[in-house]
Amino acid sequence: MPESEPSGAVASESVTSGAENSHTNTNAGGIASDPHSGAPDTAPPSYSSQMISEIGASAPVRLLHSLLDEADDDGVERVEHFKYKQDLERKLTVTSVIGLGFSVMGVPFGLSSTLWISLMDGGNVTILYGWLVVAFFSICVVLSLSEIISKYPTAGGVYHFSALLSNEKYSLISSWITGWFLLIGNWTYAVSIMFAGSEFILSIFGLKDVYYKEDIFLVLGIYFILLAICGFINFKFSKHLEKINKMCIVWTIYTVLAIDFLLIFFAKRTNSIKEILTNFDNSRSGWPDALAFMVGLQSSSFTLTGYGMLFSMTDEVKNPERNMAKGAVSAISISTVTGLIFIIPILTILPELSLLLDETPEIMPIDLVFKLATESYIISFLLVVLLIGTVLFQAIGSLTTASRTTYAFARDGGLPFKNYWIEVDSVEESTIPKNALFLSMSVCAVLSLLSLISTSAFNAFMGASVVSLALANGIPIFCLMLNKRRKIKGAVFRLRRLGWLINFLSVFWVIISFVILCLPPVIKNLTWRSMNYAIVVICGFFGFAALGYKLWGITSFEGPQLDTDYFELHNLEAAGRVNFDISDSFVIGVDDEVEDEEFDGASTIVGKDRSNKKGYAPLSESGDDEEQKQEGKSVDKNKKDHKGDDEFDEQGDIATTIEQSSSQKESSKNKTSIPLDSSDSNELSTESETEILFETD
Repeated sequence: MPESEPSGAVASESVTSGAENSHTNTNAGGIASDPHSGAPDTAPPSYSSQMISEIGASAPVRLLHSLLDEADDDGVERVEHFKYKQDLERKLTVTSVIGLGFSVMGVPFGLSSTLWISLMDGGNVTILYGWLVVAFFSICVVLSLSEIISKYPTAGGVYHFSALLSNEKYSLISSWITGWFLLIGNWTYAVSIMFAGSEFILSIFGLKDVYYKEDIFLVLGIYFILLAICGFINFKFSKHLEKINKMCIVWTIYTVLAIDFLLIFFAKRTNSIKEILTNFDNSRSGWPDALAFMVGLQSSSFTLTGYGMLFSMTDEVKNPERNMAKGAVSAISISTVTGLIFIIPILTILPELSLLLDETPEIMPIDLVFKLATESYIISFLLVVLLIGTVLFQAIGSLTTASRTTYAFARDGGLPFKNYWIEVDSVEESTIPKNALFLSMSVCAVLSLLSLISTSAFNAFMGASVVSLALANGIPIFCLMLNKRRKIKGAVFRLRRLGWLINFLSVFWVIISFVILCLPPVIKNLTWRSMNYAIVVICGFFGFAALGYKLWGITSFEGPQLDTDYFELHNLEAAGRVNFDISDSFVIGVDDEVEDEEFDGASTIVGKDRSNKKGYAPLSESGDDEEQKQEGKSVDKNKKDHKGDDEFDEQGDIATTIEQSSSQKESSKNKTSIPLDSSDSNELSTESETEILFETD
């Protein structure tokens, strides 16, 4: 038995058998012909039929057919396992994964904090239809990644996928680049959430004072308080992560419903359906209308971007090859619906854009929407407080995933001082990667100080977080397409014939979003200060990762460690159990030391109960006490040669002693190595002959 259980899901290999197809001789017209009737066949196929046949046999059609056949699996589930020691507890369920997805995406606050982008680049049309466009492509990306995670359930997530799905020659470098994009994306994404949350909290003062001006030192003060609270919760209350994630689902849904109800109920005016669905105002962006709509997708992209971070929690999820896929797909689907429920009431009571964007640019538009629509400070304050709750959940979730990504990447040698960052400690009856958490908090603290030096540089880093995560999600999907989707055969979650289309749409969206997110939202009166420098930061990230690999990673980075022996051992065990028959005499051949096993009761394990898939069932009690005494006497002479015989009480209990001896197997036909998994958890090890001795006093 190995010392540590391989990290990964418990394997399941189930073969779905289909009915055999019956073959019938048919003529060119499709009418079945009786081979015994003696009737002549119909005329040769027509010219059109022959042409269709030739087209079907052409190279492009055969290639397309082979690709579709590759996507249609044979029904065998083959989930890969990894050699990592299982240090973290598997305690999270599907509901918890959905809740964590709600946390890192944070639909209400994500849309609220980036609302100004959509308002500048088209208004209602960009907000509503842009959300649907981004949600559709995001679902495609999640479906693609879910199919991969169901084949390779690993906490390394997308950077492990890149290594496993790419060409062996480029496996390590692609994994290294993807890993750094994922890690930097996690860190900067956490910073952007907490920093925007701090600005949003302080914008409460703008509800009372229309001349409110933002103070960067106050923002940083709130930021560090928020960072400390989220870090403390991750450190001290990690054992309650399941409950926290479930609370996030409840809080988010009820926050959206409460905001919708209060806005509609207290709104002094509402917009017409035509205005809600068709109003497009691009007078402020400077972009052509079509490009303005595309650039306005930044708002929804910033919101629906955290799904790739979910997979870093795989080591803590029960049955991850199924639950991670279910949780991720459910999270993005529910988030899409939640976003629609949040957007439509906002557009229903949306004030004039001049009041939101021109008169008070220092105050977040969502605060002004609440204030101008309800004309009540108390109601507006209550709505803001509800959104602050979603900020807290989103910050906790982002810091959780950042720490787990740091832990997984360091475990593969991606960070210096590997042994320090992968240290796992027990805190409040829960195991957490404590040092990885503290490193993530430290990086978030340092990056926030960049806002004191240059606002443009800080905004570029925050914008680059979404681009980094998008690239990290897209690289493994692109590698999957390059190997013609062969390496995901046996996945638990299958896209089948839709796989190629969904993978293509995913890669297409990653490329488009990369371009969109690197453009400035407004080019009218564009200055060097208001320019979007995300592309410069991304190039810097890539250069840093490439140089780091050349100087250090090439010798220290290992990549994912697949357990290639798992299926070989599993298949040997399965073959032994299938070939075993209860009516046959059997020999269990092992090379271990001789062990004497003692069993209480009147049962001896001599066969396998076919109704019990997990082990060998004992036979029922045989005979009465007199027969057992006679059997005991018949072997009394033989048992004297054995040492360590135990005495039993006078109540007629039966002791069974199985003599075991080790020897080299000489014939594979007569001996089969069968690991027993009985309900008593006892191991039997015998040679060519088994003696069963019954003793009664």
